[in-house]
Amino acid sequence: MMSTSDTPVRPDRLFDLVTGFPPDDAIDLVVPVPLSLSLYMTMLESTGHASPVAALRKIHDHEASTTARAVQATVGYVHGPDGPEPARLALAHVVEERVPRVNGVRPHLHVYIGGTAVALSDGRRVPLDLDLLQSRADSVLFPDHRDRLAAASTQALGLVWGEAATGSLELAEPPWLAERAAQLLRDEEPFCPGPFGRRRVVAGEHHLRRVGEELRHADHA
Repeated sequence: MMSTSDTPVRPDRLFDLVTGFPPDDAIDLVVPVPLSLSLYMTMLESTGHASPVAALRKIHDHEASTTARAVQATVGYVHGPDGPEPARLALAHVVEERVPRVNGVRPHLHVYIGGTAVALSDGRRVPLDLDLLQSRADSVLFPDHRDRLAAASTQALGLVWGEAATGSLELAEPPWLAERAAQLLRDEEPFCPGPFGRRRVVAGEHHLRRVGEELRHADHA
């Protein structure tokens, strides 16, 4: 079986971000940032610290673009007779900073992926492998996105990160950030529905939902 590392693949453009809309069968891959970072940016914004907020926005925009570019190599596969095989995706991405009906800053990435992809082996158009998309979004795209944000914000602004009680990488200072992030997970804070209302896959959702459930169970133990 070929691999995308052996054969560089340039994805097609799914739609024009200025004048177009994703097709009805597109998948909206949502990649959130750690909640503690969202809370920190909200705190900075509400207290008038414009410079570090601008720096963190720039970092997030850069890492979001990196993650969007990684989608082709990470999930650019379709079902083949011998298992997953490489395919050319059609992609477009949007970076947003707010979630409807949620107070504060919530930076996240939407990568819109065409519902079908072109198999590299023979050019046939095949439905996207959604199970593989969810699996690799959770195991690769979400942690890589998070870890790059942590590294870049540490280098640029000296932020301190560490493993929280939830098992996630969160800002360790000030300590209340991780505690408040855990409370939001308990409350099942919603993910962004996206500007176009397409079928949604949230990177890291299974982990975040499980953590929230464990925290709620611990509260009632």
